[in-house]
Amino acid sequence: MALRGLWKGTLLALLLIYGFSPWASEAGVPEVRFWQLSNGFRVLFVPRPGMPFFSAVIYVKAGSVDEQRGETGIAHLLEHMAFKGTPWIGTSDWNAERDVLLRIEEVVDKLQNLTESGVAETSEVEALRAEFLALQKQARKYVIPNEYDRLITLAGGQDVNATTSNDYTNYFMTLPSHKLELWALLESQRLSYPTWREFYQERDVVCEERRMRMEDDPSGRLYEEFIAAAFKAHPYEAPVIGWMSDVQRLTAERVAMFYRRWYVPANMVAVVVGDLRTEDVRTITEKYFGSLPAGAVPPRHPTVEPTQKGSRRITIELDAQPQLVMGWHKPTYPDRDAYIFDVLQYVLTDNGRSSRLYTSLVKKKALCESVSSFTAPGERYPNLFCIWATPRAPHTADEVEKAVWDELNTLARESITTSELEMTQNKIESNLVKEMETNLGCARRLGYFFLLSGDPDFPRRYQEELKRVTSADIQAVIQKYLTEQNVTVAEIISKPTTASRKNSASASSGNTAAPSEKSSGRGIHK
Repeated sequence: MALRGLWKGTLLALLLIYGFSPWASEAGVPEVRFWQLSNGFRVLFVPRPGMPFFSAVIYVKAGSVDEQRGETGIAHLLEHMAFKGTPWIGTSDWNAERDVLLRIEEVVDKLQNLTESGVAETSEVEALRAEFLALQKQARKYVIPNEYDRLITLAGGQDVNATTSNDYTNYFMTLPSHKLELWALLESQRLSYPTWREFYQERDVVCEERRMRMEDDPSGRLYEEFIAAAFKAHPYEAPVIGWMSDVQRLTAERVAMFYRRWYVPANMVAVVVGDLRTEDVRTITEKYFGSLPAGAVPPRHPTVEPTQKGSRRITIELDAQPQLVMGWHKPTYPDRDAYIFDVLQYVLTDNGRSSRLYTSLVKKKALCESVSSFTAPGERYPNLFCIWATPRAPHTADEVEKAVWDELNTLARESITTSELEMTQNKIESNLVKEMETNLGCARRLGYFFLLSGDPDFPRRYQEELKRVTSADIQAVIQKYLTEQNVTVAEIISKPTTASRKNSASASSGNTAAPSEKSSGRGIHK
C-alpha cells in the first residue's frame, strides 16, 4: 500500500538546510508523554523541535494470531481495505454505492451457501455469478480510485503505508506539522467508518500476492512450511497472509465481524513523534479519537503450544537454490531469557563480519553464502529463535547444519570474552538508537514496544535488561533451549541433488514431507 509523496524532493532539501538532531537523553531513549482517553484509546507523544514535520503510527493489537481457524488472512485483508476510503472519501455517491455493496453481500452469501452445501454447477449458481459480476461493475461506477492517498499527497504527506504481522496491524505516515488535525480527522474516520469498498477485487489481489510471495517463492514457501511444522497447536502456525482456501472464502461481513471485535479504542495506541506541542497533540487526539465508541477488548485464550519432545524435520524438493532454517522454541518478554536471546542473536550473526556464525561458516569454512538469525513468527507469545543459512555450492544443508551445531556447542562450553560481550551490548544499543533517529522509526519502535509491554518506558527497561546479560546467561539459554529435542529443521533440496538422498525424509516433487519428531544424535550436549 505504499504511496510516494510528490513532496519528497522538498523534504530532502529541508533536511539538508535544517539538519537533524535526534532527541538528547542519557541512553538514546526519548522522553515519552503518555495519556489515555476516556474510551480507552492511548497516545504516546515524543516532541522533537526543529524540523516542521511529524510522523504518526496507529497500532491495533490485532494480527493473524487473533484469527479463528478457517478465517486466516482476515487481519491482513482488513489492512488493505483501510485504504479504500470512507463514506466521504473515495465515492461519488455513498448512498447509492452502499445499496449496491449490500446487494453484493446478499448474492455472495447465497453463492457460498450453495457451493458449500455441495451444489454443482446449476442455472441458479450461474445466474448468481452473473449477478455478482454485474453488481461489481455497477459499484465501480461510484468509486474514486486512490482518493485517500491523493488527499495525503496533496497535504505534503509521505511514507503512507501499513503492515500486518502475527501480533498487530499498524498504519503510518509523515506529514508537515501544521497538518496534525488533518491526520487525526482522516485516521479517526477510517477507523470508525470502513466501507468495504471493492472488497472482492482486493481479495483477488491478496490471493495473487500469496501466490507470488509464498507459493511461487522458494524462501517464502520454506518459511511457511517451517513455521507450520514448528507450531502444532498455537495460532502462530498460520501465515499472516492466510491459507489460500481461507482467503478465497472471506466475505466482507466476516472481515467486518473481525473489525468490530478488535478495532476498539482500548485495543489501539497512537504514537506521534515530531515538531509539535504537547497541548496541541493532546487537544486534537481528544477531539477526534475521543469520540470513537468505547468497547471492551475480547478475552484472548489461544491454545498453548505443547512442549516439543523431539526434533522435527521438513524437506522440500524444488528447482531452487538449497536453503536451511533451524528454529527452537523459547519464551518471550518479560521473561528474562528473551533478552538473553537478543544478545545471543548479535553474537551469532548481527555483529557484522565478526559474528560467530559469519566468521565460521562464511569466512573461514566457506560453507555458506549467507547466514542470519532472528526471532519468529511474533513476540506476543512464546516463539522461536531461528537460524537461516544459504549453503554455498557444492556444500549441502547437512554440512551447514552440522557446523551450526558445532558453533553452538562451542558457545555452550566456552564463555565469550568480556570484550566481545561489551562490544555486542554496545552494538545493540547503537542500532536501537539509530533505528529511532527518524521520527517514523521512533514512532514504530515505541508503539511496538508498548503493545508488548503496556509500558511507555519499556525502551529504557529493555536497554537495562540487555546490559545485565552475562556470558554465563548466554551459555545457560543455549544449554536449556537450543537442544536436539527442541529443534525444527526445514531445508530446500534442489532437484538434481535428490538422487543421493533417497533414504531421507524428502518430499515428492513440489510437496513437503510430513514433519517427524526424532533423535538425530545432534544438538547441544549438557
